[in-house]
Amino acid sequence: MRTTPASFAAFALTLSLAACGSTPAQDASTGDSSIDDRSTPPMDSAPVDGAVPTDTGLATDTSVSTDAVTPDAITPDASAPGCRGPAPFDEGITYARTLYVATSGNDTSGDGTDARPFATLRAAAMRAMPGTRILLRAGTYTGSAFLSNLRGTATQPIAIVGEGTVVLDAMRMGEALHISDPTWLVLENFTIRNSTINGLNIDDGGSAATPAHHVIMRRLRFDAVGSGGNNDCIKLSGLDQFQVLETDIASCNAGDAIDMVGCHDGFIARNRFHDTTGSGGVQAKGGSARVTIHGNIFENVRGRAINAGGSTGLEFFRPIDAPHEAAQLRVTSNVFIRPGANSGAAIAYVGCDACVFANNTVIEPQTWVVRILQETTAPRFVPSRNGLFVNNIVLFNRAALRTFINVGGNTAPATFVFGNNLWHSLDVPTFAGPVVSDGIPAEMGTIFQRDPMFANRAMQDFHINASSPAARAGRSVPGGVLGDYDGRCQGAPPSIGAFEPR
Repeated sequence: MRTTPASFAAFALTLSLAACGSTPAQDASTGDSSIDDRSTPPMDSAPVDGAVPTDTGLATDTSVSTDAVTPDAITPDASAPGCRGPAPFDEGITYARTLYVATSGNDTSGDGTDARPFATLRAAAMRAMPGTRILLRAGTYTGSAFLSNLRGTATQPIAIVGEGTVVLDAMRMGEALHISDPTWLVLENFTIRNSTINGLNIDDGGSAATPAHHVIMRRLRFDAVGSGGNNDCIKLSGLDQFQVLETDIASCNAGDAIDMVGCHDGFIARNRFHDTTGSGGVQAKGGSARVTIHGNIFENVRGRAINAGGSTGLEFFRPIDAPHEAAQLRVTSNVFIRPGANSGAAIAYVGCDACVFANNTVIEPQTWVVRILQETTAPRFVPSRNGLFVNNIVLFNRAALRTFINVGGNTAPATFVFGNNLWHSLDVPTFAGPVVSDGIPAEMGTIFQRDPMFANRAMQDFHINASSPAARAGRSVPGGVLGDYDGRCQGAPPSIGAFEPR
Protein backbone atom coordinates (compact mmCIF):
# COMPACT_ATOMS: atom_id res chain seq x y z
CA MET A 1 0.00 0.00 0.00
CA ARG A 2 1.30 3.41 -0.88
CA THR A 3 1.14 6.10 1.79
CA THR A 4 -0.12 9.41 0.44
CA PRO A 5 1.45 12.69 1.56
CA ALA A 6 -1.54 13.28 3.82
CA SER A 7 -1.36 9.86 5.46
CA PHE A 8 2.41 10.16 5.89
CA ALA A 9 1.92 13.49 7.63
CA ALA A 10 -0.69 11.92 9.90
CA PHE A 11 1.60 9.02 10.79
CA ALA A 12 4.54 11.30 11.23
CA LEU A 13 2.88 13.00 14.15
CA THR A 14 5.49 10.89 15.97
CA LEU A 15 8.85 12.27 15.00
CA SER A 16 11.72 14.86 15.35
CA LEU A 17 15.47 15.45 15.97
CA ALA A 18 17.78 18.38 16.71
CA ALA A 19 21.22 19.54 15.52
CA CYS A 20 23.65 22.07 16.94
CA GLY A 21 27.20 22.26 18.07
CA SER A 22 30.38 23.79 19.30
CA THR A 23 29.83 25.61 22.58
CA PRO A 24 29.75 23.15 25.49
CA ALA A 25 26.97 23.45 28.06
CA GLN A 26 27.51 21.92 31.48
CA ASP A 27 25.51 18.85 32.36
CA ALA A 28 23.36 19.55 35.37
CA SER A 29 24.42 16.47 37.25
CA THR A 30 27.89 15.38 36.28
CA GLY A 31 29.80 18.26 34.74
CA ASP A 32 30.30 16.45 31.46
CA SER A 33 29.41 18.54 28.42
CA SER A 34 26.77 18.24 25.77
CA ILE A 35 27.34 20.03 22.52
CA ASP A 36 25.43 23.13 21.45
CA ASP A 37 25.84 23.71 17.75
CA ARG A 38 26.25 27.41 17.16
CA SER A 39 26.84 27.02 13.45
CA THR A 40 23.96 28.18 11.25
CA PRO A 41 22.84 26.91 7.88
CA PRO A 42 23.61 28.92 4.77
CA MET A 43 20.88 30.96 3.17
CA ASP A 44 19.49 29.52 -0.03
CA SER A 45 21.76 31.21 -2.53
CA ALA A 46 23.79 30.30 -5.58
CA PRO A 47 24.62 26.58 -5.63
CA VAL A 48 28.38 26.74 -5.25
CA ASP A 49 30.68 24.22 -3.64
CA GLY A 50 32.13 25.08 -0.26
CA ALA A 51 29.58 27.77 0.59
CA VAL A 52 30.15 29.40 3.97
CA PRO A 53 27.23 29.31 6.44
CA THR A 54 25.72 32.66 7.33
CA ASP A 55 23.71 33.90 10.31
CA THR A 56 19.99 33.10 10.35
CA GLY A 57 19.00 36.33 12.09
CA LEU A 58 16.18 34.64 14.01
CA ALA A 59 14.61 36.59 16.84
CA THR A 60 13.86 35.19 20.28
CA ASP A 61 10.30 35.18 21.64
CA THR A 62 9.84 34.01 25.21
CA SER A 63 6.04 34.45 25.41
CA VAL A 64 5.05 30.81 24.95
CA SER A 65 2.68 28.26 26.36
CA THR A 66 3.99 25.70 28.82
CA ASP A 67 0.96 23.42 28.67
CA ALA A 68 1.76 19.79 29.30
CA VAL A 69 2.33 17.50 26.35
CA THR A 70 0.92 14.01 26.81
CA PRO A 71 2.58 10.86 25.46
CA ASP A 72 -0.71 9.49 24.12
CA ALA A 73 -1.09 12.34 21.62
CA ILE A 74 0.40 10.13 18.91
CA THR A 75 -1.31 7.28 17.09
CA PRO A 76 0.54 5.01 14.64
CA ASP A 77 -0.85 4.94 11.12
CA ALA A 78 -3.27 2.03 10.96
CA SER A 79 -3.01 2.05 7.16
CA ALA A 80 0.71 1.28 7.21
CA PRO A 81 1.62 -2.08 5.63
CA GLY A 82 2.03 -4.61 8.42
CA CYS A 83 3.60 -2.95 11.45
CA ARG A 84 6.78 -1.59 9.84
CA GLY A 85 5.80 2.05 9.46
CA PRO A 86 4.66 4.33 6.67
CA ALA A 87 5.45 3.51 3.08
CA PRO A 88 8.01 5.98 1.66
CA PHE A 89 6.46 8.71 -0.46
CA ASP A 90 8.44 7.59 -3.52
CA GLU A 91 6.88 4.14 -3.58
CA GLY A 92 5.50 3.54 -7.06
CA ILE A 93 6.99 6.75 -8.48
CA THR A 94 8.19 6.77 -12.10
CA TYR A 95 10.69 9.49 -12.98
CA ALA A 96 10.12 11.42 -16.16
CA ARG A 97 13.78 12.22 -16.75
CA THR A 98 17.17 10.75 -15.82
CA LEU A 99 20.42 12.71 -15.67
CA TYR A 100 23.59 10.62 -15.59
CA VAL A 101 26.81 11.35 -13.72
CA ALA A 102 30.01 9.32 -14.19
CA THR A 103 33.63 9.67 -13.17
CA SER A 104 34.43 9.62 -16.90
CA GLY A 105 31.91 12.38 -17.65
CA ASN A 106 32.43 16.04 -18.52
CA ASP A 107 30.54 19.03 -17.11
CA THR A 108 31.37 21.21 -20.11
CA SER A 109 30.64 18.93 -23.04
CA GLY A 110 28.25 16.54 -21.31
CA ASP A 111 24.48 16.92 -21.40
CA GLY A 112 23.54 14.36 -18.73
CA THR A 113 22.49 11.65 -21.13
CA ASP A 114 23.68 8.07 -20.75
CA ALA A 115 26.11 8.61 -23.63
CA ARG A 116 27.38 12.02 -22.44
CA PRO A 117 27.16 12.09 -18.63
CA PHE A 118 28.19 14.93 -16.36
CA ALA A 119 31.27 14.55 -14.20
CA THR A 120 29.85 16.02 -10.97
CA LEU A 121 26.70 15.80 -8.94
CA ARG A 122 26.60 19.59 -8.78
CA ALA A 123 26.33 19.91 -12.56
CA ALA A 124 23.39 17.51 -12.66
CA ALA A 125 21.68 19.09 -9.64
CA MET A 126 21.74 22.53 -11.26
CA ARG A 127 19.66 21.09 -14.13
CA ALA A 128 17.27 18.99 -12.05
CA MET A 129 13.57 19.79 -12.07
CA PRO A 130 10.59 17.98 -10.53
CA GLY A 131 10.45 14.42 -11.78
CA THR A 132 14.23 14.13 -12.29
CA ARG A 133 16.33 11.17 -11.16
CA ILE A 134 20.07 11.84 -10.95
CA LEU A 135 21.86 8.52 -11.42
CA LEU A 136 25.43 8.33 -10.11
CA ARG A 137 27.38 5.66 -11.95
CA ALA A 138 29.69 3.47 -9.85
CA GLY A 139 32.91 5.14 -8.78
CA THR A 140 34.43 7.60 -6.32
CA TYR A 141 33.54 11.29 -6.58
CA THR A 142 35.89 13.59 -4.68
CA GLY A 143 35.44 17.02 -3.13
CA SER A 144 32.68 18.88 -1.31
CA ALA A 145 29.34 19.85 -2.86
CA PHE A 146 26.75 22.44 -1.79
CA LEU A 147 23.38 22.08 -3.53
CA SER A 148 20.26 24.24 -3.31
CA ASN A 149 16.87 24.56 -4.99
CA LEU A 150 16.33 20.79 -5.21
CA ARG A 151 12.58 21.15 -4.96
CA GLY A 152 10.45 18.28 -6.17
CA THR A 153 6.73 17.83 -5.67
CA ALA A 154 4.53 15.15 -4.14
CA THR A 155 3.91 13.52 -7.51
CA GLN A 156 7.27 14.46 -9.06
CA PRO A 157 10.06 14.16 -6.49
CA ILE A 158 13.75 14.57 -7.28
CA ALA A 159 16.08 11.64 -6.56
CA ILE A 160 19.86 11.26 -6.27
CA VAL A 161 20.60 7.55 -6.57
CA GLY A 162 23.86 5.61 -6.65
CA GLU A 163 24.21 2.74 -9.11
CA GLY A 164 26.50 0.03 -7.76
CA THR A 165 29.25 1.18 -5.41
CA VAL A 166 29.24 4.97 -5.28
CA VAL A 167 31.44 6.94 -2.86
CA LEU A 168 31.32 10.68 -2.18
CA ASP A 169 34.77 11.26 -0.73
CA ALA A 170 35.35 14.71 0.76
CA MET A 171 39.12 14.09 0.83
CA ARG A 172 39.31 15.68 4.32
CA MET A 173 38.32 19.05 2.80
CA GLY A 174 34.98 19.82 4.51
CA GLU A 175 31.46 18.47 4.17
CA ALA A 176 30.85 15.85 1.54
CA LEU A 177 27.31 16.97 0.76
CA HIS A 178 25.31 19.98 1.97
CA ILE A 179 21.75 20.40 0.68
CA SER A 180 19.88 23.60 1.49
CA ASP A 181 16.09 23.96 1.59
CA PRO A 182 15.03 20.82 -0.34
CA THR A 183 11.50 19.48 -0.78
CA TRP A 184 10.35 16.04 -1.95
CA LEU A 185 13.89 14.70 -2.33
CA VAL A 186 15.22 11.13 -2.25
CA LEU A 187 18.86 10.28 -1.46
CA GLU A 188 19.69 6.62 -1.97
CA ASN A 189 22.51 4.09 -2.15
CA PHE A 190 25.83 5.88 -1.79
CA THR A 191 28.66 6.17 0.75
CA ILE A 192 29.88 9.40 2.36
CA ARG A 193 33.48 9.28 3.54
CA ASN A 194 36.34 11.46 4.80
CA SER A 195 34.44 14.63 5.76
CA THR A 196 36.21 16.92 8.21
CA ILE A 197 32.97 18.67 9.18
CA ASN A 198 29.60 16.93 8.67
CA GLY A 199 29.03 14.10 6.26
CA LEU A 200 25.54 15.00 5.04
CA ASN A 201 24.04 18.35 6.07
CA ILE A 202 20.42 19.25 5.23
CA ASP A 203 18.92 22.56 6.36
CA ASP A 204 16.01 24.92 5.79
CA GLY A 205 18.06 27.68 4.18
CA GLY A 206 17.94 29.75 7.36
CA SER A 207 14.18 30.33 7.29
CA ALA A 208 12.34 28.84 10.24
CA ALA A 209 9.01 29.82 8.67
CA THR A 210 9.56 27.61 5.62
CA PRO A 211 11.16 24.34 6.69
CA ALA A 212 12.72 21.86 4.32
CA HIS A 213 10.39 18.90 4.04
CA HIS A 214 9.76 15.43 2.66
CA VAL A 215 13.25 14.01 2.37
CA ILE A 216 14.07 10.29 2.27
CA MET A 217 17.58 9.10 3.14
CA ARG A 218 17.77 5.41 2.26
CA ARG A 219 20.59 2.86 2.15
CA LEU A 220 23.35 5.39 2.75
CA ARG A 221 26.67 4.58 4.41
CA PHE A 222 28.93 6.84 6.46
CA ASP A 223 32.52 6.37 7.53
CA ALA A 224 35.42 8.53 8.79
CA VAL A 225 33.40 11.71 9.39
CA GLY A 226 34.69 14.56 11.56
CA SER A 227 37.91 16.10 12.76
CA GLY A 228 37.52 16.27 16.53
CA GLY A 229 34.72 18.84 16.87
CA ASN A 230 30.97 18.48 16.80
CA ASN A 231 31.04 16.90 13.35
CA ASP A 232 28.04 14.70 12.63
CA CYS A 233 27.50 11.98 10.09
CA ILE A 234 24.01 13.35 9.35
CA LYS A 235 23.12 16.86 10.44
CA LEU A 236 19.54 18.06 9.99
CA SER A 237 18.27 21.57 10.75
CA GLY A 238 14.70 22.69 10.17
CA LEU A 239 13.62 19.53 8.35
CA ASP A 240 10.08 18.17 8.58
CA GLN A 241 8.46 14.94 7.36
CA PHE A 242 11.58 12.93 6.72
CA GLN A 243 12.69 9.32 6.79
CA VAL A 244 16.10 7.74 7.44
CA LEU A 245 15.94 4.10 6.39
CA GLU A 246 18.31 1.09 6.09
CA THR A 247 21.39 3.24 6.57
CA ASP A 248 24.74 2.25 8.13
CA ILE A 249 26.50 4.91 10.22
CA ALA A 250 29.89 4.43 11.88
CA SER A 251 32.96 6.43 12.93
CA CYS A 252 31.31 9.80 13.49
CA ASN A 253 34.30 11.05 15.46
CA ALA A 254 33.27 13.63 18.09
CA GLY A 255 29.74 14.20 16.79
CA ASP A 256 26.55 12.20 16.53
CA ALA A 257 25.31 9.70 14.01
CA ILE A 258 22.23 11.90 13.46
CA ASP A 259 22.08 15.36 15.02
CA MET A 260 19.04 17.54 14.47
CA VAL A 261 17.70 20.94 15.50
CA GLY A 262 14.06 21.86 15.07
CA CYS A 263 13.05 18.82 13.04
CA HIS A 264 9.54 17.40 13.11
CA ASP A 265 7.49 14.42 11.97
CA GLY A 266 10.26 12.00 11.10
CA PHE A 267 10.70 8.24 10.96
CA ILE A 268 14.11 6.65 11.60
CA ALA A 269 13.96 2.91 11.07
CA ARG A 270 15.94 -0.22 10.19
CA ASN A 271 19.31 1.52 10.48
CA ARG A 272 22.57 0.42 12.11
CA PHE A 273 24.47 2.90 14.30
CA HIS A 274 27.77 1.50 15.50
CA ASP A 275 31.32 2.07 16.69
CA THR A 276 31.07 5.79 17.26
CA THR A 277 34.01 7.49 18.94
CA GLY A 278 32.11 10.70 19.64
CA SER A 279 29.21 11.86 21.73
CA GLY A 280 26.39 9.62 20.66
CA GLY A 281 23.85 8.12 18.33
CA VAL A 282 20.64 10.04 17.60
CA GLN A 283 20.06 13.49 19.08
CA ALA A 284 16.82 15.49 18.82
CA LYS A 285 16.70 19.03 20.21
CA GLY A 286 16.06 22.70 19.43
CA GLY A 287 12.27 22.33 19.44
CA SER A 288 12.21 18.96 17.70
CA ALA A 289 9.01 16.97 18.06
CA ARG A 290 7.17 13.88 16.90
CA VAL A 291 10.05 11.72 15.74
CA THR A 292 9.83 7.94 15.91
CA ILE A 293 13.11 5.98 16.24
CA HIS A 294 12.03 2.42 15.60
CA GLY A 295 13.58 -0.97 14.89
CA ASN A 296 17.24 0.12 14.73
CA ILE A 297 20.39 -1.40 16.17
CA PHE A 298 22.80 0.70 18.24
CA GLU A 299 26.10 -1.08 18.87
CA ASN A 300 29.08 0.39 20.74
CA VAL A 301 27.68 3.92 20.73
CA ARG A 302 29.95 5.44 23.34
CA GLY A 303 27.94 8.45 24.47
CA ARG A 304 24.19 8.84 24.75
CA ALA A 305 22.73 6.39 22.26
CA ILE A 306 19.54 8.47 22.30
CA ASN A 307 19.77 12.09 23.41
CA ALA A 308 16.12 13.11 23.67
CA GLY A 309 16.67 16.85 23.88
CA GLY A 310 19.92 18.64 24.67
CA SER A 311 21.20 22.20 24.80
CA THR A 312 20.53 24.64 21.96
CA GLY A 313 21.08 28.37 21.49
CA LEU A 314 17.72 30.15 21.70
CA GLU A 315 18.03 31.65 18.23
CA PHE A 316 18.23 28.23 16.59
CA PHE A 317 14.91 26.80 17.81
CA ARG A 318 12.25 25.72 15.35
CA PRO A 319 9.66 26.93 16.15
CA ILE A 320 11.46 29.87 17.66
CA ASP A 321 9.12 29.88 20.69
CA ALA A 322 9.22 26.15 21.47
CA PRO A 323 8.95 25.63 25.25
CA HIS A 324 11.03 22.44 25.22
CA GLU A 325 14.19 21.05 23.66
CA ALA A 326 12.19 18.09 22.38
CA ALA A 327 8.72 16.62 22.74
CA GLN A 328 6.87 13.44 21.85
CA LEU A 329 9.87 11.46 20.70
CA ARG A 330 9.16 7.73 20.56
CA VAL A 331 12.03 5.26 20.83
CA THR A 332 10.58 1.81 20.27
CA SER A 333 11.64 -1.75 19.42
CA ASN A 334 15.36 -1.01 19.08
CA VAL A 335 18.35 -3.10 20.16
CA PHE A 336 21.12 -1.39 22.13
CA ILE A 337 24.43 -3.23 22.62
CA ARG A 338 26.95 -1.78 25.09
CA PRO A 339 25.71 1.82 24.95
CA GLY A 340 27.12 4.64 27.02
CA ALA A 341 30.78 3.84 27.71
CA ASN A 342 31.70 7.55 27.54
CA SER A 343 29.57 8.76 30.49
CA GLY A 344 26.48 7.98 28.46
CA ALA A 345 23.32 5.90 28.61
CA ALA A 346 20.88 4.05 26.41
CA ILE A 347 18.65 7.13 26.66
CA ALA A 348 18.99 10.58 28.14
CA TYR A 349 15.79 12.59 28.57
CA VAL A 350 17.24 16.12 28.38
CA GLY A 351 14.59 18.81 28.55
CA CYS A 352 12.25 16.37 26.80
CA ASP A 353 8.49 16.54 27.29
CA ALA A 354 6.46 13.34 26.98
CA CYS A 355 9.17 11.20 25.41
CA VAL A 356 8.73 7.42 25.26
CA PHE A 357 11.34 4.63 25.51
CA ALA A 358 9.39 1.41 25.13
CA ASN A 359 9.90 -2.20 24.06
CA ASN A 360 13.64 -1.94 23.58
CA THR A 361 16.30 -4.56 24.31
CA VAL A 362 19.34 -3.10 26.10
CA ILE A 363 22.41 -5.32 26.40
CA GLU A 364 25.30 -4.54 28.78
CA PRO A 365 24.78 -0.78 29.21
CA GLN A 366 27.75 1.22 30.46
CA THR A 367 27.80 4.06 33.05
CA TRP A 368 23.99 4.51 33.29
CA VAL A 369 20.88 3.01 31.74
CA VAL A 370 18.79 6.19 31.88
CA ARG A 371 19.55 9.86 32.48
CA ILE A 372 17.00 12.59 33.29
CA LEU A 373 18.61 15.98 32.78
CA GLN A 374 17.90 19.63 32.03
CA GLU A 375 20.55 21.55 30.10
CA THR A 376 18.42 24.49 28.91
CA THR A 377 16.97 26.37 31.88
CA ALA A 378 15.60 29.66 30.53
CA PRO A 379 12.23 30.56 32.15
CA ARG A 380 10.20 29.65 29.07
CA PHE A 381 11.26 26.00 29.14
CA VAL A 382 9.38 23.19 30.83
CA PRO A 383 11.46 20.76 32.86
CA SER A 384 12.31 17.31 31.57
CA ARG A 385 9.03 15.57 32.39
CA ASN A 386 6.30 13.05 31.55
CA GLY A 387 8.73 10.42 30.27
CA LEU A 388 7.89 6.74 29.88
CA PHE A 389 10.38 3.89 30.29
CA VAL A 390 8.32 0.73 29.91
CA ASN A 391 8.46 -2.81 28.51
CA ASN A 392 12.25 -2.84 28.12
CA ILE A 393 14.67 -5.73 28.67
CA VAL A 394 17.87 -4.59 30.39
CA LEU A 395 20.61 -7.24 30.61
CA PHE A 396 23.54 -5.75 32.52
CA ASN A 397 26.69 -6.12 34.57
CA ARG A 398 26.18 -4.21 37.80
CA ALA A 399 29.90 -3.49 38.02
CA ALA A 400 29.73 -1.49 34.77
CA LEU A 401 27.06 0.91 36.07
CA ARG A 402 27.36 3.87 38.41
CA THR A 403 23.61 3.80 39.02
CA PHE A 404 20.67 2.66 36.95
CA ILE A 405 19.07 6.10 36.64
CA ASN A 406 20.93 9.41 36.84
CA VAL A 407 18.75 12.41 37.73
CA GLY A 408 19.97 16.00 37.37
CA GLY A 409 18.65 19.26 38.72
CA ASN A 410 15.71 21.32 37.40
CA THR A 411 13.89 18.18 36.22
CA ALA A 412 10.54 16.64 37.17
CA PRO A 413 11.39 13.00 37.95
CA ALA A 414 8.10 12.48 39.81
CA THR A 415 6.26 12.73 36.48
CA PHE A 416 8.16 9.80 34.92
CA VAL A 417 6.73 6.30 34.67
CA PHE A 418 8.88 3.15 34.85
CA GLY A 419 6.93 -0.05 34.38
CA ASN A 420 6.99 -3.67 33.25
CA ASN A 421 10.71 -3.75 32.53
CA LEU A 422 12.76 -6.95 32.81
CA TRP A 423 16.10 -6.36 34.61
CA HIS A 424 18.64 -9.19 34.66
CA SER A 425 22.09 -8.94 36.20
CA LEU A 426 24.88 -11.03 34.70
CA ASP A 427 27.23 -10.57 37.66
CA VAL A 428 24.97 -10.31 40.75
CA PRO A 429 22.87 -13.48 41.11
CA THR A 430 21.01 -12.01 44.10
CA PHE A 431 19.94 -8.84 42.28
CA ALA A 432 16.49 -7.83 43.57
CA GLY A 433 15.52 -5.03 41.19
CA PRO A 434 16.85 -1.54 40.49
CA VAL A 435 16.86 1.07 43.23
CA VAL A 436 14.71 4.02 42.15
CA SER A 437 15.26 7.33 43.95
CA ASP A 438 15.24 11.11 43.41
CA GLY A 439 11.46 11.23 43.51
CA ILE A 440 10.86 8.78 40.66
CA PRO A 441 7.74 6.71 41.46
CA ALA A 442 8.40 3.06 42.17
CA GLU A 443 8.31 0.86 39.11
CA MET A 444 5.22 -1.27 38.72
CA GLY A 445 5.22 -4.71 37.13
CA THR A 446 8.98 -5.19 37.44
CA ILE A 447 10.49 -8.53 36.46
CA PHE A 448 13.95 -9.00 37.93
CA GLN A 449 16.64 -11.64 37.76
CA ARG A 450 14.77 -13.77 35.25
CA ASP A 451 16.76 -14.89 32.21
CA PRO A 452 14.97 -13.51 29.12
CA MET A 453 16.03 -16.66 27.24
CA PHE A 454 17.42 -15.05 24.11
CA ALA A 455 17.79 -17.29 21.09
CA ASN A 456 21.59 -16.87 21.01
CA ARG A 457 23.10 -13.95 22.92
CA ALA A 458 26.65 -14.85 21.86
CA MET A 459 25.59 -14.42 18.23
CA GLN A 460 23.59 -11.28 19.07
CA ASP A 461 20.30 -12.98 18.33
CA PHE A 462 17.93 -11.46 20.88
CA HIS A 463 14.71 -13.08 19.69
CA ILE A 464 12.60 -14.73 22.35
CA ASN A 465 10.14 -17.61 22.25
CA ALA A 466 6.87 -18.18 24.05
CA SER A 467 8.69 -19.66 27.09
CA SER A 468 10.56 -16.43 27.83
CA PRO A 469 9.43 -14.53 30.94
CA ALA A 470 9.30 -11.47 28.66
CA ALA A 471 6.66 -13.03 26.38
CA ARG A 472 3.31 -11.26 26.70
CA ALA A 473 4.45 -9.69 29.99
CA GLY A 474 4.32 -6.05 28.92
CA ARG A 475 1.79 -3.30 29.42
CA SER A 476 -0.02 -1.17 26.89
CA VAL A 477 1.86 1.98 25.85
CA PRO A 478 -0.09 5.23 25.40
CA GLY A 479 -0.24 5.84 21.67
CA GLY A 480 0.77 2.25 20.95
CA VAL A 481 3.97 0.79 19.53
CA LEU A 482 4.19 0.34 15.79
CA GLY A 483 5.49 -3.25 15.89
CA ASP A 484 8.50 -5.25 16.94
CA TYR A 485 12.04 -5.04 15.55
CA ASP A 486 11.13 -7.44 12.73
CA GLY A 487 7.93 -5.63 11.80
CA ARG A 488 5.58 -8.10 13.47
CA CYS A 489 2.58 -6.52 15.12
CA GLN A 490 2.56 -6.58 18.91
CA GLY A 491 0.56 -9.07 20.87
CA ALA A 492 -2.15 -8.22 23.37
CA PRO A 493 -0.69 -7.82 25.88
CA PRO A 494 2.65 -6.96 24.25
CA SER A 495 5.88 -8.69 25.11
CA ILE A 496 8.78 -7.01 26.87
CA GLY A 497 11.75 -6.08 24.72
CA ALA A 498 12.24 -5.46 21.01
CA PHE A 499 10.87 -8.82 19.80
CA GLU A 500 7.57 -10.61 19.92
CA PRO A 501 7.92 -14.41 20.30
CA ARG A 502 8.67 -16.34 17.13
